[in-house]
Amino acid sequence: MKKKYLKKVIAAFFAASVAFSGAEAANPADASDFVVLSDVIPDIVQEIRYYGTYNFVGDRIRGYYEPVAFMTKDAARALKAASDEFNAMGYRIKVYDAYRPQMAVDNFKEWAEDLNDMRMKPYFYPEVDKRNLFRDGYIDAKSGHSRGSAIDLTLIDKNTGKELDMGGVFDYFGMRSHPDFSGDLTEAQKKNRKILQDVMEKHGYKILDTEWWHFFLKNEPYPDTYFTFPVDKANLYLAQQKTKSPDWVTKLPAAKTNTQMVVVGTNKAQGAWVSMHEKDENGVWQMIMTTPAIIGKNGLGKTKEGDSKTPVGVFRFNKAFGIADNPGTKLSYTKVDENIYWSGDVKYKYNQMVDIRDYPMLNKKDSEHIAEYSTYYDYCLNISYNEEGTPGKGSAIFMHCFGTHKPYTGGCVAIPKDKMRFVMQRVEPNCAVVIDSIEKLGGKF
Repeated sequence: MKKKYLKKVIAAFFAASVAFSGAEAANPADASDFVVLSDVIPDIVQEIRYYGTYNFVGDRIRGYYEPVAFMTKDAARALKAASDEFNAMGYRIKVYDAYRPQMAVDNFKEWAEDLNDMRMKPYFYPEVDKRNLFRDGYIDAKSGHSRGSAIDLTLIDKNTGKELDMGGVFDYFGMRSHPDFSGDLTEAQKKNRKILQDVMEKHGYKILDTEWWHFFLKNEPYPDTYFTFPVDKANLYLAQQKTKSPDWVTKLPAAKTNTQMVVVGTNKAQGAWVSMHEKDENGVWQMIMTTPAIIGKNGLGKTKEGDSKTPVGVFRFNKAFGIADNPGTKLSYTKVDENIYWSGDVKYKYNQMVDIRDYPMLNKKDSEHIAEYSTYYDYCLNISYNEEGTPGKGSAIFMHCFGTHKPYTGGCVAIPKDKMRFVMQRVEPNCAVVIDSIEKLGGKF
């Protein structure tokens, strides 16, 4: 039985490789070709299991910030056609999962390796030894869902409002989940599975041969790309607002030597505008995000600790951290706890992140206890000002989230939380950070 299953998986893999060998890979952080399914199919029912705790892990899965379903535009169009036919038959689609970020798949892998966590075994894998989840193909390091054109779904009877009885439940690890399982299924259960499969396949989908609920678009647009952006509508809508960068941005000196930039252009006092730019495959600068921002209380021109000014120059982000879970950044990420400080102590690791347990003599008064700044420091990127750590020159210059109490910072750059999460998820290690007045940058608001 297991050999048969593995042969099917291998055959499907090679078939997919041949069918899609000519397709190009995309930027895995780019959500611009995705849509929110409920925008395309307004009557769709969504029960996104990985946003909640009723799933085989027993926790909310990493990367699910909202209980919504995303798919590529091609997959969504095909699903809309299937949904229309289901509606004519008296059914509605119910979605359990669609696009799944790579960070969620990584979360599954970490859970599978923890053999002590058996909380959900009675519900989702009572017949399976957790030690064999990788061997038997239930868990893998990659998922077709991360390519954006796969969906887990069932049907609801519009008259009764109840799910059709498929003779099995979503995400059950076992043979009865196979579409061709006959076993103890009733004729009605077999019929319901066939209705789901026939209509989906008619509209360009193929069923996974181990899960009756799992379908993938046969001509998927990104067969070689495993996307990384989180399930977050703000992230997706931001990506769709991509536009050509203003000429003055493309003329910045940093634009000549970099492929990604975050530009902080200040107006007066604490007002600023932050925009994020990337060179596309044709070498054309695209603006992928823009947002209002605030800077230091005393404006620009930082020279020393405590002057409440934001530095001027070209920098980079050299550290990613925060109180919240890793949003999927490509930079090394530290989730801070009560032991973490940013040192303002000129004697110990000045302008560096430190663990108080390693430096118990740290001057806490002159340092920032990051965990105390909830909301502000949920997501942070350290700007490489005074990277050499010259005592007294200034420390803890971050890009972080808007707070709720004051319209300025102590020298940092602050933007809305959803935009900050987007920047963290999209930022590359070589991203240039350009900070100056809009006038000196040669631009305008």
